[in-house]
Amino acid sequence: MNLWDELAFEYDPNSPTRSLWMRRDKWLEIIKSTLLGCKNILDVGCGAGFPSVFLGKSFRVVGIDFSKKMLDIASRRAKEYDSRVSYIRADAHTLPFKEDSFDGVFCKFALWPLKDFKKAIKEMIRVLRPGGSIVILEVDRKTKDYPRSLKTRIIYPIYRLIKRTVFKQPDTKKIWDKLIKQTSKNPLVNSHTVTDTLRSERCKILYVQKDIKDKTQTLLGRVLGSSHEQYFLCKGVKLL
Repeated sequence: MNLWDELAFEYDPNSPTRSLWMRRDKWLEIIKSTLLGCKNILDVGCGAGFPSVFLGKSFRVVGIDFSKKMLDIASRRAKEYDSRVSYIRADAHTLPFKEDSFDGVFCKFALWPLKDFKKAIKEMIRVLRPGGSIVILEVDRKTKDYPRSLKTRIIYPIYRLIKRTVFKQPDTKKIWDKLIKQTSKNPLVNSHTVTDTLRSERCKILYVQKDIKDKTQTLLGRVLGSSHEQYFLCKGVKLL
């Protein structure tokens, strides 16, 4: 079992704790607006099914992830919501699809754990048809450190206690500590490295949006992430 399998329950779209720190409706509103005009979409690093389960109500979606437990949850939720989405276990570095297979490719917070995120982006562009949209959402990291503000250091232990006592969920701090250590040598992912890679692969950058965090987090989410960098959304188009 890999570390992401152990964290899968936290990413369940129906997890009661997710609503404490993220606004699902705002996420879906923003993501759907970036994919207008697309019919079939690839979600790279789809996790346990957010947002692919809900995108499957408006688009034909294929989600890929390397964690079997994440995909098990995603498949279960897709059936519950009667969503047009299918899931495949695959490595983002080597996508199992032919060239020009999708109208849109979407990737949300799934580049930073990769050993070679540039190779993954190249693969996304390879399977994207000319004129198709590529949308990448990530944390705009300027450093590999994970500093915590005083507010975060006070509130985070309380949040962990609530998860264990009220929601009966396991404490995942040690798992996250292992994951951060495991990925510490990965290349830095931010708006500059992503846009540079897209341009080098003949993609035109349509826009980069940097107010995503403010629009999608609850008050608790802002407190827990108060010392973290902003999120960014980059939308590009594959040139003909």
